[in-house]
Amino acid sequence: MKKKYIKIIVIIGVLIISAFALNTILGNERPIVPTVVNGVLDLRNYEFNGSKPVAMDGEWEFVPNKLLNSAEFNMQPSYLVPVPSLWTKYDLDGKKVPKYTSGTYRIRILVKDPTEVLGLKTTNIRMSNAIYLDGKLLDKSGIPAENSTYTPHNIPYVSYFSPGAKEIELIVHVANFDYASGGGILGSIYIGDQKSIGKLQGNSLAYDWVTIAAFSTMFIYFLGSYLHARIGVEQLFFSLFCFANVLNAVSHGEKVFLELFPSTSYAIFERFQSLSSIWIGLFILCFFAAALKPFANKGIVNFLYMLGILLTGSALLPVKMNSSLQIYYSLYIFIILVYIFYLQIISISKKTIGAYYLIFSTCTIFIYFTVGTLNVTTNYALNIIPPLFPFICLTMLSLYISHRFMDSFLKKEDLSKALLRVDKLKDEFLAKTSHEFRTPLHGIIAISQSMLEDRKSSLKVEEEEKMGLILGTAQRLSNLVNDILDFSKLKEGDLRVHIVPVDLFSITHVVVETFTYMIDKDVKVVNYIERGQFVMADEERLRQILYNLIDNAVKYTIRGQVEISCYELEENIVLEVSDTGIGIAPENVKLVFEPFRQYSNFSGGTGLGLSVTKELVHIQGGTISVDSVVNKGTTFSVTLPRATHLDEAKQHPFSLPIPFMIENKNRKKVIIADDDHVNLKVLIDTLMTEDYFIVAVDSGKAVIEQMRKHPDADLVILDIMMPEVSGYEVCQQLRKSYLPSELPILMLTAAVRPEDMIAAFQSGANDFLHKPFDTSELKTRIRNLLLMKESSENAVKMEVAFLQAQIKPHFIYNVLNSILSLSYLDLDKARTMITDFSNFMRGSFSFENTHSLVPLKKELTLIQSYVNIHRTRFPEQLKWEVQLEDSLHCLIPPLLLQPIVENAILHGLKMKEGQGTVSLTVKKENNLIVFQIMDNGIGMSEQLLQQIWNTEKEKGHGVGLQNIEKRLKYYENAFMHISSEENKGTIVEIVFPLLISEKEGR
Repeated sequence: MKKKYIKIIVIIGVLIISAFALNTILGNERPIVPTVVNGVLDLRNYEFNGSKPVAMDGEWEFVPNKLLNSAEFNMQPSYLVPVPSLWTKYDLDGKKVPKYTSGTYRIRILVKDPTEVLGLKTTNIRMSNAIYLDGKLLDKSGIPAENSTYTPHNIPYVSYFSPGAKEIELIVHVANFDYASGGGILGSIYIGDQKSIGKLQGNSLAYDWVTIAAFSTMFIYFLGSYLHARIGVEQLFFSLFCFANVLNAVSHGEKVFLELFPSTSYAIFERFQSLSSIWIGLFILCFFAAALKPFANKGIVNFLYMLGILLTGSALLPVKMNSSLQIYYSLYIFIILVYIFYLQIISISKKTIGAYYLIFSTCTIFIYFTVGTLNVTTNYALNIIPPLFPFICLTMLSLYISHRFMDSFLKKEDLSKALLRVDKLKDEFLAKTSHEFRTPLHGIIAISQSMLEDRKSSLKVEEEEKMGLILGTAQRLSNLVNDILDFSKLKEGDLRVHIVPVDLFSITHVVVETFTYMIDKDVKVVNYIERGQFVMADEERLRQILYNLIDNAVKYTIRGQVEISCYELEENIVLEVSDTGIGIAPENVKLVFEPFRQYSNFSGGTGLGLSVTKELVHIQGGTISVDSVVNKGTTFSVTLPRATHLDEAKQHPFSLPIPFMIENKNRKKVIIADDDHVNLKVLIDTLMTEDYFIVAVDSGKAVIEQMRKHPDADLVILDIMMPEVSGYEVCQQLRKSYLPSELPILMLTAAVRPEDMIAAFQSGANDFLHKPFDTSELKTRIRNLLLMKESSENAVKMEVAFLQAQIKPHFIYNVLNSILSLSYLDLDKARTMITDFSNFMRGSFSFENTHSLVPLKKELTLIQSYVNIHRTRFPEQLKWEVQLEDSLHCLIPPLLLQPIVENAILHGLKMKEGQGTVSLTVKKENNLIVFQIMDNGIGMSEQLLQQIWNTEKEKGHGVGLQNIEKRLKYYENAFMHISSEENKGTIVEIVFPLLISEKEGR
């Protein structure tokens, strides 16, 4: 410990001794020069010869409070005063000169050669001055006056003149009505020949500009370094310390700031001077407090910070008030230097890296500050070459920062090696555990999803919310497991890609369709990519890239739009995914592709998706970039090689006529579609062994065309990825005319994500099979789907036959008797009734009723025939009303509405006195059609209504309604609801999916 303190003392001692030694050496080297004695400077025996000029220091004549010319000066009593000095230090017969006043200085100069060109150089005459040579104005700074109307301006200047005589008189007018410490000639006025004065001015300017350049360079360098890396806040404070020194250099010495900006008022310039002094102290404190943070006392540092901020504010006060605080500025800097020195002693004792650089720099600052303060506040001029000390300080502090960064770099290099080893172990652990997580996670998802979707479940609302939370968490974990596995494969280089020409429109369209079913908020995904764009990529991995980017865009967009577009760039295609979401902060843009990094906590996640996406793009020979504006949106751009030509031989290695057909009459008809002819050939060969009627096409558009030609198809097998129209779109189109039980659809895809399966099922698919598939599995699934269709058709036929059997014989007898009676009374009515009865019987027992769907028009015709028969028999009993959109053409199950209308007429109005009303309303609501049959009859009690749904009750009550409800269960979103009130009537509402019939029935 003692050795450390000895080193500190030695460093300080060496600096001080060196300074004083240099002062002595330089002082000894100076030649003996004349001084001003009794107001006279004798230069007759002094030869300039381009050497150093003479400082006109000594005893000047002085008249206070007045600005006099030569004649007036001779008439006034004058005093001999020391120059340079503040006039407030003068003792004029026991009186002090006021701070705010004016005064006249005079000196007589004796020269050897009156023809020699001489020059004068001022340094610091406060606050304005004018110099007269033999009564003529030589030069000035500001406009001195005997009151406060003067113009302050204190900058050094140089003037040249020819004496013209061996004795010359120099009068200096000085005025100060602003600066609190007083005015006067504070700095030496130099006289010399033209060469020596020019050299003196050049040296002063050179020193100022070198200082400005040195500190400016360090300011820009360390500020740029900090802004680039955003680490090491001491770099920022050091750059600000350098900036304060630049400000100090331009506002002191030769005051080059006023030379550069002469229109600046001196009041503003004086504030620059004050701020530069305060900021030097404040920022050097900030630097050392950050560099030696473990040793700094937070309370003391904060106190000094606040004090510096207060002093900064005081610099903006008027000049009189501000200048009166100059002593406090110096005291503030002195306190900071003492505290910094204390911190450095502690840091050295704790073996802090680079502490000796800091102690060395602090000593130079301290000596420089002390010398400067003494030169200003005392009558002693200490020439201890302080001009070198700022550069020594700058060098030491720069070396300290460099040393710190080099040490940090070496430590980080060692840590990086250790982290690489740990990272490898981590990847192995994650990969192994992720495989083990998959099975239990899928079990959790399946169980929780089944419980939520089970209508018979007795879960309470709170329990459903918790179950939904479990499902969401399990799904996020499942996605995380998939990302981790992909990430591990990418890091190990185990992920293989198969680069082929890929239809960008088709693959994008399929992914967009997937999100159409998944999004549960007000966000729309729009695909602006045109057909005919091909890139060289791996189809499955490109799909994964698109999925990740769109999923990311949707996740961070509350409402708005996600757009997918592309454009050609030289030999590449740039694919862009843009959103109108929350955007990414500029500081986070570079982090978005780093593993386990998130640019927002807005929507959870793990931060792996974009990292995996970046690697997938790179292994396919592409690049990815991001451009974002906060609160406006983000655009991810993926650049991939453009497929310049498509090799038809590779695309179609088999010469298949499209459409390709194998006609086996009276066999099940299967339509298959795949844009890859290799896959299409495999499907054809597989189905040929089963003796199916096969229609094979290679596009979604062709599937729709073939369905128009073969409306009786039994099964459709679709590949999701097809040009022009995707498998999702084809499925949606078919579901507008065919129910899942009527036309099973099997989808094929290479995608393995659960979201693709969900999208397929939501678009209307019956089953889903991953590529590559086993042909035995494909055959089994086809058989199962065809058996399901056949069973469904048989069930419908049986149910309709059962419903037809409900037509009671006595109804037929009553109608026939009514016809017979009318034939005697009104032959026209009898004929009309025969026609209606014939239509009713034909409609009820039509073979078309064994089909699963019939046009709505046929059902309405059947109902109208029945109503007409009843109105003919009981003309005063029934009022019939129908409300129907004329343009509404759709398909419904046969005998869906007629039994309900019959029930309303027979049971609803049977016991009602007077005329009753039965109405039928048909209306469209979104993708549903709603039927409402309403009567104003006797209604039903709640107890009787329950009996209708109870199959164990006595026959004759509600058998038709039970059959209708049972058939509705075969259709998605179809149901029946009955509401009734005694003595008021009954309302039966049936909701059925809107199935448009291009022809009036099939």
